[in-house]
Amino acid sequence: MSAAGHDVLAWHYTTGEKFKAIVTSGYLKPTGILVKPPERPVLWFSLNQQFEPTARKAATEGGAYRVLSIEETGRHCGGLVRFGLSPRKLLTGDKLRTRARIARALWAGLCRVGIQQKADPALWLGCLDAVPVEHLAIDVMNDAGEWERVQGGQQ
Repeated sequence: MSAAGHDVLAWHYTTGEKFKAIVTSGYLKPTGILVKPPERPVLWFSLNQQFEPTARKAATEGGAYRVLSIEETGRHCGGLVRFGLSPRKLLTGDKLRTRARIARALWAGLCRVGIQQKADPALWLGCLDAVPVEHLAIDVMNDAGEWERVQGGQQ
């Protein structure tokens, strides 16, 4: 529980560029990128309250591939946005892996890559369905690197 007496939210971190398409559609949707059947697309969330390291974007500069910092991701991608939902509405750990039909070896690989990026896979949650934006809290990162609430949501 936070000081305000509200549950801590799970966050879907994204960029300002993707925010526009999300708001236009009215839904946060599971991503099918690199998902091969029978695996099912997952809409990923994190309990990391600052930023989920795996949400950073990558760039190729001078032929070298690298993951951008949080600040660089915001600068190059139209800002940073996060959508908040009660973690009670999400799947975690093995339940998420099983429902999404993610093979154990692939899950282990995702966790390994996440840890290399300084993420904590124990903080990962997800769902298999689209979530209406109107039901979510929305924060935007300001120029001081702090999250500001722009929509309250119905967590």
